[in-house]
Amino acid sequence: PVIKKPRPSAQFIPKNVVIIILESFGKEYIGSLNSYKGYTPFLDSLIGHSLVFPNAFANGKRSIDGIPAIIAGIPALINDPFITSAYSGNSITSLPSLLKTKDYTSEFFHGGTDGTMGFDNFSKLAGFDHYYGRGEYNNDNDYDGSWGIYDEPFLLRTAAEIKKIKPPFLITIFTLSSHHPY
Repeated sequence: PVIKKPRPSAQFIPKNVVIIILESFGKEYIGSLNSYKGYTPFLDSLIGHSLVFPNAFANGKRSIDGIPAIIAGIPALINDPFITSAYSGNSITSLPSLLKTKDYTSEFFHGGTDGTMGFDNFSKLAGFDHYYGRGEYNNDNDYDGSWGIYDEPFLLRTAAEIKKIKPPFLITIFTLSSHHPY
């Protein structure tokens, strides 16, 4: 059925939640979501063991529009990005704030320089317990000189940090290496 009615009496099962947001990445690049070989063999292997939403819809044209849409259901309906708009100080409901009521820990990982597009401030507004960016990574040997920390070393550090977190948790990871010129 298209319409599903929630079962309020159903028991909540506190599973860990990891949201991976790929910067500047289209569905057509992910082989397991298409009928041809893609560019993401490891991601394709994860998809086989994950809850995946294969329908892709744009909620904005830029990264600064996408994060509020994904984390808080706030699409880009105004001229300015929500994060830098006059509304950015408003109280919002988000995945981290909802899961906090179920004793979840939440962390936002992004290899960009702290302050980039206001992601660190938005993560606080959304209720994330911790923001982890280039400053927290603290090793500019892996800095690409433009966007932030290369994805591979940043994701390896992210995995190490996640191992330290007591479940249940919500982790949001936003990559950046697929920016131009990659």
